[in-house]
Amino acid sequence: MMVARHSARSLKSWSLVVALCGNVSLSAAHEPVLLDPNRATPGVRLELIEIPATETDAGQTPGYRVTATGLPTGLVVNIWARPFGHGFHEVASGFQVDEAGRLVAVRSDKDPPRSLDQIVLRPEPTAYPRGAIWQVAVASADRTVTSFAKVIPRPIVGRDGPCTVWLELVSHRGDRFLVSGSGFAPGDDVTIESRYSGRVSKKPQRVSATGLLPEELISHAAMGDDRSAFYLVKGRSCEVTLAYWWGKPALLGH
Repeated sequence: MMVARHSARSLKSWSLVVALCGNVSLSAAHEPVLLDPNRATPGVRLELIEIPATETDAGQTPGYRVTATGLPTGLVVNIWARPFGHGFHEVASGFQVDEAGRLVAVRSDKDPPRSLDQIVLRPEPTAYPRGAIWQVAVASADRTVTSFAKVIPRPIVGRDGPCTVWLELVSHRGDRFLVSGSGFAPGDDVTIESRYSGRVSKKPQRVSATGLLPEELISHAAMGDDRSAFYLVKGRSCEVTLAYWWGKPALLGH
């Protein structure tokens, strides 16, 4: 089961920052491992909880605490992360499920236990692409027990009143985005306008009976050097405009 809740470089170019309270085993860079979110273990729940920003976090990608429930007592698991455009890489290891269901670091008897929720994980603070998914997994050593969670640390989102529109980056070239929206008047006829590289396109769209904007995949192609873009949705009760970058600037976190 994949769950994420918002209060969304230790591995070379795979970019992960781990802040520790106490000592646990941090893994060096390994080759990517195939972990399939579609084959998560039923009944196991992984959650990423965004931590409140502080003055020292200004300008950084958000940090997240990891919690897991439903794991068998005594099971030892490792923590994996999957940045956009890469496979899963192990980032911390040696956590065992105690009698209270918490994940604690496997340590000597002389040291006090340190739980997984005392660790803060975050992608690279300055360069993670806007709109890109970041995934975290817990997995047993033999990977027969797994659970996954995902967030978008730097969302591309616009709001007007109850209406919200967001873009998810879905191309490793930075040129395709999945558009979603909610909070519109049920059944409303909206106008969608897309502008980039001097091109302007407009089309009508019908909102669902539950106020959802039908998902749409938008693609960009180069005409000149301009990589800025705008996406506008105008309805009966609200008008949402998104400004974003595509192509290389999008991949560089602009």
